[in-house]
Amino acid sequence: MKNLIFCLIVACGAVAHADVNIMTVTDEDRHTKKEDFYHTFEYHISPLGRGGSGSKCQATRIGRRWFATAAHCVERCAAGGCRIQMDLLDEPVSVLAQVDSTPKRPTIFVHPEYNENVTARDDFALIRLDLNKAPLVYYKRVNRTGLVGISAQQFQTYLRTHRTAAAKLRRVMSGDLPPIVAFDDDTYLIDRKLSVISIFDGVRDIKQNPYKAYYVKDLGFAYTKNFGIRKGMSGSGVMTNTGELIGVVSADLVWQRYSPVQGKTEEKDFFLFLAFNKSVRAFMESVMGSDYYKLDFKDAYPQFIKHGVRGNHSLIRQGVRDVRNKNKKK
Repeated sequence: MKNLIFCLIVACGAVAHADVNIMTVTDEDRHTKKEDFYHTFEYHISPLGRGGSGSKCQATRIGRRWFATAAHCVERCAAGGCRIQMDLLDEPVSVLAQVDSTPKRPTIFVHPEYNENVTARDDFALIRLDLNKAPLVYYKRVNRTGLVGISAQQFQTYLRTHRTAAAKLRRVMSGDLPPIVAFDDDTYLIDRKLSVISIFDGVRDIKQNPYKAYYVKDLGFAYTKNFGIRKGMSGSGVMTNTGELIGVVSADLVWQRYSPVQGKTEEKDFFLFLAFNKSVRAFMESVMGSDYYKLDFKDAYPQFIKHGVRGNHSLIRQGVRDVRNKNKKK
């Protein structure tokens, strides 16, 4: 995740309207377990043909051969060439789906309007990776972070003796993917509980948002107070408690401001996430071609918003302005 700290530190890593749904408790609770995030993965980035250290982010599978992630994770490697290795299982034995991207034969596509100096807006990229055709690399974990390669035969033996892992992999490889919430024409209070899954070294942990979350049209992103989002989680899908993909993790904006009421400096910590607005969806359509029309979109209005509540966003606007002004002075 890109951390935007002011005073500033940057670190990285076809829609139809419907009636309002009345949800049961079962509906509200059907996306709360780690297993529900089977479409979100940790991936590793390494440069091609030259030295240099790699990095990691997260991505959410949105189509048979497409993953959504944050542009700031992959912008440089898309320009210079890189290898993506998508880790498919949170097991002691796992498999990496691998794809290379070069300027001449790209498999990573960054939103053309993305600008690293403009907070969170258009911070979106697509990775074209067909899990059924990609080269696979098998490994087992040693201690917490060490990896040792194993053969395909050893991996299959592990699956035969670990039925839960085999079931996970079958679901990962299936075409069962989340609906996507489309944002269009207004500023909204999002009327869903939201959560993000954190994946580090194969360990999954759900971060649940207890705060109000807003989509602000002119800023081009949604935000809430930070509820545990940190570097390395960029690109992870922001999910509703009813199972829809509502955005992609972009940035953590930590902003200091003087409060004349309290007579001291306060620190505000906001989590920003890219929402599927018109700009993002137009980019997706241009890159994905016919695959785009197979996606399942749901309108944010009226199903996913609190009617008549827009909120006051002066604080986040001021924080964004200050960050941009700081960037211009560099």
